[in-house]
Amino acid sequence: MQIVLSPPGLFGTFLRGTIHGFSAVLMCVAGMVLLIACVNLASLLLARAADRRRDTAIRLALGAPRGRLVRQLLTESFVLSLAGGAAGLLLAAWLTGLLAAWSPPIDVPVIPAVGLDWRVMIFAVLVSLATGVLFGLAPALQSARAELAPALKNEAVAERLRRFHVRDALVAAQIALSVVLLVGSVLVVRSLQHALNLNLGFEPRHAASVSFDLSLQGYDNARQNEFERRILERVRAMPGIESAGTTTGLPLSLNWSNNTVFAEGKPVPRAADATLAAMYNISPGYLRAAQTRLVAGRDLNDGDKPGGRAVALVNREFARELFAGENPVGKRFSYNAAKPEWVEIVGVVEDGKYRSLGERPTPAVFQPIAQNGAGPITVVARSSSSIPMPEDQMVSLLRRAVAELDPAMPVYEAGSLTDQLGLVLFPARIAASVLGAFGLLAIVLAATGVYGIMAYAVARRTREIGIRMALGANAGQVLRVVLAHTAILVAVGTVAGVGLALAAGRLFSQIIYGVSATDPVTYALAIALMALVAVTASWFPVRRAISVDPVTALRTE
Repeated sequence: MQIVLSPPGLFGTFLRGTIHGFSAVLMCVAGMVLLIACVNLASLLLARAADRRRDTAIRLALGAPRGRLVRQLLTESFVLSLAGGAAGLLLAAWLTGLLAAWSPPIDVPVIPAVGLDWRVMIFAVLVSLATGVLFGLAPALQSARAELAPALKNEAVAERLRRFHVRDALVAAQIALSVVLLVGSVLVVRSLQHALNLNLGFEPRHAASVSFDLSLQGYDNARQNEFERRILERVRAMPGIESAGTTTGLPLSLNWSNNTVFAEGKPVPRAADATLAAMYNISPGYLRAAQTRLVAGRDLNDGDKPGGRAVALVNREFARELFAGENPVGKRFSYNAAKPEWVEIVGVVEDGKYRSLGERPTPAVFQPIAQNGAGPITVVARSSSSIPMPEDQMVSLLRRAVAELDPAMPVYEAGSLTDQLGLVLFPARIAASVLGAFGLLAIVLAATGVYGIMAYAVARRTREIGIRMALGANAGQVLRVVLAHTAILVAVGTVAGVGLALAAGRLFSQIIYGVSATDPVTYALAIALMALVAVTASWFPVRRAISVDPVTALRTE
């Protein structure tokens, strides 16, 4: 026997790894969104500083100290970041109120304990102020270092469109970080889609279940067996019910147990290396009701009674680990190597998921419930797939069947098998929702950055565009010049973003399953979406550029 110590909370170790992984990814993603916003702010401040270049030069020419100008510009960015932080705290207070009132769609009473903590508020204020100062420092220093003669003549308008500046690098950085978030968002969405179509070892559609505990009501083994027999007779006789069976626990539920197993005639491994198998007690008919496929041997039947020959079904992974290369049907195993009580394998079923969707193939044993007794019992019923019965109607029939046999019997976990998957799918759905929201925010910020740099470039070079068009350049040539600048920024940012996403693959792999962190389809979708966002953000500035009137443009300065 193995004893595993589990820390308290979060159902022991059931969801701890998933939640820790998701929390780490969430913090990194939130940091990237913050960085994108900061880069966007720095880009806008640089553009604003460039527009005030002549004003700054006049102040310097009149004797203003450069340090005072730097302090003035830093004060402006400081106030801007403080106002943004205050607005963010108000939004956070509203969102935490909504989250506290929200109930997760799972059959477990979970109350989110969320609220504004003073330590979190102080951290948010400090981050807001620090980002405002740090990302406002470069524009302030650039303005203070302006050369007086060129700035007073406003020679910046003579710069060529294809020349790159610091703000161009910032836009490329925005695009790179946005690509990382897009890749993560697409990965978790595809992972959720994969989870919904994953082979679970049973079919949740068109099936329902209801659970109760006979031992808590004083039933002994004989009465438990009689109650189980009678309720299965009632359920199977109901119109529209195709099959029914009982089990001590459904796969992917909170009710599970493990035990070590040892094969007859094989060397006994060390305790640390012993095979651990998931344990289920089932009745005849359960495999049909759950639609778990039998791949070899026979199913359990009514002949597997108490006092008879101990038999069991095992899954393929059990057969691979204990009887590699051999036919397991007819072989025997035990749960105790020192004092073995042999159990004969009479059939092999397909592999499935037993504790979590992301688990590796796990050995499993299905024993006759009549031979091993039962405490909590779950009745599983399936309707015909050709004419399926509404699942809520099936649940009502199951509740009624229990009440007719024992009106005082309390039931729990009554619902469709699809609803029972709410707990294991909950982390995937939350990850898809949160990363999807962050990805959408990243797209908006990236589009803002591309639009800002394009609009600024066109506005600053209006005279140059007018000169080109006055000398005979057509709209297509101007369009190529403007778009070439943006295309290079988008290409550089996208390549850098793909590299960062590949490097962050190990981080994303903690919250995805069934999809590779380097999935080429995901990267192709993210790149295509980023390109579409860049083209859309560039459209209005480009239209403004090709519609410039040469005469008006030449009079701009």
